[in-house]
Amino acid sequence: MAVPIPAPAWADELLPLPSVVDAGQPPSEEAPTPPPAASQGTFLPSQNGRLLWKQTLATVASDWPIMRTVEPDFASLPPRPGLIESAWVEPPAESATPGSLAMTPTWPPKRQRVVVRVTPAVNGAWIDAVVETQSIAEAHADPGPGRVTLTGGWQTDAGAGSETNISARLAARMAPGAEPIYSLPSLDIPLEAATSNEPPWAHSKYPRTARFGYKVLEDYRNFYSCESLVCLTGAFGAGALMANTGFDTTMQGAWQQSVVPTDLGTFFKDCKNIGEGRYALGVFGAAALTGLVLEGRPSGDIIGEWGSRSLRMFIVGAPPVYVLQLATGASRPLENRGSQWKSFDDDNGVSGHAFVGAIPFLAAADMVESPLLKGTLYVCSTFVGFSRMTTDSHYPSQVFLGWYLAWASSRAISKTEMHFAGMEVSVVPLPIADMGGLAVEARW
Repeated sequence: MAVPIPAPAWADELLPLPSVVDAGQPPSEEAPTPPPAASQGTFLPSQNGRLLWKQTLATVASDWPIMRTVEPDFASLPPRPGLIESAWVEPPAESATPGSLAMTPTWPPKRQRVVVRVTPAVNGAWIDAVVETQSIAEAHADPGPGRVTLTGGWQTDAGAGSETNISARLAARMAPGAEPIYSLPSLDIPLEAATSNEPPWAHSKYPRTARFGYKVLEDYRNFYSCESLVCLTGAFGAGALMANTGFDTTMQGAWQQSVVPTDLGTFFKDCKNIGEGRYALGVFGAAALTGLVLEGRPSGDIIGEWGSRSLRMFIVGAPPVYVLQLATGASRPLENRGSQWKSFDDDNGVSGHAFVGAIPFLAAADMVESPLLKGTLYVCSTFVGFSRMTTDSHYPSQVFLGWYLAWASSRAISKTEMHFAGMEVSVVPLPIADMGGLAVEARW
């Protein structure tokens, strides 16, 4: 009786692709292997193809008894692929206890082997692995007892409905730090089925209003997520240290002496009106409405997105600003009562102007890709907060908390936009040496 040899971990959950062998053919190691229906190869980059071949051979040999090898020819044109075939081994019984060495033969009898093809390419090689299963059908199975079935496939089931690739798992073991390139999947799924996802507001009677409502709801989920609340707690603690120590009063005194008398101080004073909510909300709303009217036009979409982001940032961040203003109970520098927090004693612990004044710049920063422009907009988002320190209306801790709540709101809105955004894919020809190919770029 043959001693069973366990199959490797990366091929233990095979989903075979069935193929037919002539009836009456006895099980034999020399039985012809049918060609695969589709390849799911993985490209591994390497400057030394022969070293990659040896690495592949050693990796396969660590799990399977190697029966036959054909070394690839890297000098021929086109390059000749290499082949690794293992001996047929009996897989472990499905009822065997995990981790136990005691295994019983499975019924109906079956065996498995691995076939790996290594095709040389420019700056690397394609690794294509398949695990084949051969078994004798049960007495009651169609087409009858004694029928030999040979199955082979590249796909394995990783659980929960997801699929992984045996070739990719083999490549990952060989080069865990590399980023392999996978071949395109077969066209088993119609294009219409892959592109039929619709946003939740698609069938609403008022889709534009529903879209805004769905996004605001998602904004709140993001703002009050565990990650966001942890960061907010850290910022709140930093503000508490600034306010309840000598930091606030010392920094405020230095600002009044060194910045206020200069031209920079005059510039900051003139920025105060940007943070006036009565003006800012009107601008945000008008921009959002302009985007709805001119939807589909580039200029209208840009203005509308900026207005929508800004308005939603105010809707998400204004409630915590108001609550923290009362909860901290801090006073203004002009009132000469100190910066210490006294719950519900006053309502100036968070600068509302710093919050509103940062919104338009942070919303614009999230819409641009240029690092220089993005950084410039971030700097501009602090100007209104500095204006409140210049006019002696708020301490540094109060300005910091107002700006941070605007920034946290912008992060929540950005996550929402990524959640509902579609993916744009562009494909262009890409010649590589004497070969041709395609470059695929995805944006979302």
